[in-house]
Amino acid sequence: MQTQALYDLPTIYDRVVPPGPCDPFYRGLAAQSGGSVLEMACGTGRLTVPLAQDGHKVTGLDSSATMLTAARCKAEAADVAIEWIQADMASFDLGRRYDLIIVSCNSLAHMITADALVGCLRATRRHLEPWGSLAFDIVNPNLKRLTRPSAERFRRAHSTPEGVRIHERASYDPERQVMEARWRVEDPTGVTHHLEPLRLRQTFPSELPEVLAAAGMRLVDRFGDFERRPFGKTSRNQVCVARHGSAEAPRRR
Repeated sequence: MQTQALYDLPTIYDRVVPPGPCDPFYRGLAAQSGGSVLEMACGTGRLTVPLAQDGHKVTGLDSSATMLTAARCKAEAADVAIEWIQADMASFDLGRRYDLIIVSCNSLAHMITADALVGCLRATRRHLEPWGSLAFDIVNPNLKRLTRPSAERFRRAHSTPEGVRIHERASYDPERQVMEARWRVEDPTGVTHHLEPLRLRQTFPSELPEVLAAAGMRLVDRFGDFERRPFGKTSRNQVCVARHGSAEAPRRR
């Protein structure tokens, strides 16, 4: 059985990850920052293009050439200028700083070891203005779900509003804190795609401030959703804003 990477299928990706509630949150932060924006793991430009349409100077970074090609097409269709860079967010050096850096859609979970996550955050910090902010969202791990005794802990099927049917089989390695999900995706035309495993690190709420501190950053806000409701045990996501680790960041000049 031949498998394909989700990130080599931009049309399927856009149907699986359509615009959602995170967009107003990040666009609002960009409006507050009033400066340059870097979106890491930008994918097909689902958020990057609207940020540029809002008038911001935007850079989109992604490791997938296929996704960036789709993003460029969207930017051309929208008649907006965006700088697209193919690079690995685990370790990148663009030689510049940004007022706001965004990592949406649980993308930091692709850093599947603690060292990789800290390394990515350190690289991010080097690209952040002293007064700037890093905004990101990651899943809040569901302990009840993760601690089920069977080796194959999760089997589920669901459909997206765009007509894609996803069959998921997942397992969890508690020592590595890594969930592995295998998807079989049926698109609206009836074609079935067997996707390569997605491996995503589960970062627990108690460890997040320590991970950020190890990268020289500090957590300044954590919400339970994109409407800024308080974060709690039952929150599905950790919607976060972090800044440089110093207690008082220099003001914008």
